[in-house]
Amino acid sequence: MSDTPLKQIIDSTLSQLGSVADVNTVIGDPITTADGVTIIPFSKVSVGYASGGGDFNGKQTDPNGEKSVHFVGGNGAGVAVTPLGFLVISKDGSVRMLDLKHSESFEQSNDPVNKTLNAINGIVEKAPELILKVKDKLSKRKNAKKDGENAESEEPQNEK
Repeated sequence: MSDTPLKQIIDSTLSQLGSVADVNTVIGDPITTADGVTIIPFSKVSVGYASGGGDFNGKQTDPNGEKSVHFVGGNGAGVAVTPLGFLVISKDGSVRMLDLKHSESFEQSNDPVNKTLNAINGIVEKAPELILKVKDKLSKRKNAKKDGENAESEEPQNEK
């Protein structure tokens, strides 16, 4: 393919896309806990890309009487990163995988990663209930404030 404007657009976008979706996005940096356990997160990266363009004749003519040719083009790209799980390497060298899609893989064990994941799952499960409680408290507080303002405005003013 010659160096057309469309090729320049594609090359520019793909070079930037590579910096977003590299190997460090798929396999994360290892994390070592105080207990000596090493945790390596891993994810799925999905990339979508589309581009197009074309030439068209303009309405204006050049000095030779020929219509000028114009290029129009565009592109778009998207990247989705989905966490899948963790590789857990214990002090003794044993390795196991914690799959985020299958909670049974981390419900049994008592290591720090499982405790954290269970705590996060507990918070996520209770989130709707907590939001409703906070919303109820705020609306009660707002109503109490309105009632207090209405009581003050209804008090008779002393005329001087």
